[in-house]
Amino acid sequence: MNRNILLSLPVLLGGALGALCRVHGNSAVMAAMGGHFPLGILCVNMAGSFVMGLLMGLLSRMGQGCPAGPWLNAFLGTGFLGGFTTFSSFALDTVRLWQGGHMNFALLNIGLNAALCVALAGLGWLMASPHEEDA
Repeated sequence: MNRNILLSLPVLLGGALGALCRVHGNSAVMAAMGGHFPLGILCVNMAGSFVMGLLMGLLSRMGQGCPAGPWLNAFLGTGFLGGFTTFSSFALDTVRLWQGGHMNFALLNIGLNAALCVALAGLGWLMASPHEEDA
């Protein structure tokens, strides 16, 4: 059977689980914090970005010799984290803030998502990737 077809199942299962976790994580944060600012999606995107950095760093450390690497990437990276994090929700939240007259919150949402998510993905990568002393 084609390898891409075989890797579709972990992507499908991981994506479904990730989407469920996003919905519940966002709801929990918003219920606790309230307000106009979409803090739930920001927290989800930050957590997912950090874990993606960790995962990719770990897979880099394990190298090509790890037979589980493609399956871990398919299930956790593409599937779970792809379903968990969401650019479309971030974009829609930003548009709704802008349309609702909360221009400052819209701009803050753009800045925080971009800066914090990239920084956390980088931190995760640095923490888990191979270092010179590992060689």
